[in-house]
Amino acid sequence: MRTIIKDQHPLCLDHQPACQDWDDFNRNQSACYRQVGEVLRKEQAYLCCCCDSKIDKDKSLIEHLVPRSIKPRLIYDYSNLAVSCNGGADANRHCGHYRGNGYDAARFSSPHDPATARLFRYLSDGSVIPVNGLDGNGQAKANYMIELLNLNCPLLKGRRHSHAQGLIGTLGEAPDDEILQWAGDCYLRPDANGALHEFFSVSREVLAR
Repeated sequence: MRTIIKDQHPLCLDHQPACQDWDDFNRNQSACYRQVGEVLRKEQAYLCCCCDSKIDKDKSLIEHLVPRSIKPRLIYDYSNLAVSCNGGADANRHCGHYRGNGYDAARFSSPHDPATARLFRYLSDGSVIPVNGLDGNGQAKANYMIELLNLNCPLLKGRRHSHAQGLIGTLGEAPDDEILQWAGDCYLRPDANGALHEFFSVSREVLAR
């Protein structure tokens, strides 16, 4: 999970009826709904806010970080919106497709908070675990978020493992400065369209070793 810096919100959100149901806003695929989705995807460099998978308009879901059922007044508040993948099924259901209404304000950690990205460690076997040395609150938040979003489902673990092993193999045992620079440019910086390579957090950890 990486830190998402919020951009200027689409002005059309300011003109949505206060009591309009989000499902109607979503279902009708209004011009504003489409605009919000595209601004969020661009803001997130076209990666899921939870698992860093690649997303596009057909494979993404606008998330309310604080659920609508808990804070209905935040339904059209841009600071409460992010885009996740709509990934997986059954045991591999994850991210926005998995979390449902399982929200605990004391343990939830927003991708807009820079502290969130520092909670997790990514292993070369594809696992995501809490960072060593977290205090009790940090440990609880990390474990909660991993469970809430099912970030260690077999599908995500397998994809992260494959990505990590591919990058490790490319770098070799003793990469020189030139190949490290190349890898950083390819895996940690947006391309000409503003898109990051998927599994950014895994790449960052591999390249930091």
